[in-house]
Amino acid sequence: MKRIRYTVTLSAPVFPYQNILAYLTPHLGQHFAGACCRPIDGIWSTEGHLYQSHYDHVAQEPGMQILISVLPEQKAAAYQQIQIMLQALKRDLMLDLDWVHVESEEVEAGHFQLSQLTE
Repeated sequence: MKRIRYTVTLSAPVFPYQNILAYLTPHLGQHFAGACCRPIDGIWSTEGHLYQSHYDHVAQEPGMQILISVLPEQKAAAYQQIQIMLQALKRDLMLDLDWVHVESEEVEAGHFQLSQLTE
């Protein structure tokens, strides 16, 4: 089945990963039926949005990467929900978040249930 995979990357100077994961868990479950989250070390430049050939002012911060998969017809609504969810995260946990990196790609997805497989 064709799906759209969003890879969402966020970081901040202070990033309480477990608190953020606990905050996001109900939102990710309710809006996307699930997601995968992992801690990351974000490396970025304050000039990154300018798409230059060389960057100064490089920073390293702790952060999180979130993988979300949605049906193609849900792509725009999912992107909007990601924005709403992360704005609420910033507000409610008083995090120093600003830029969020989001990539989307079309993928093939499926499920199988181990208990239904024969050996």
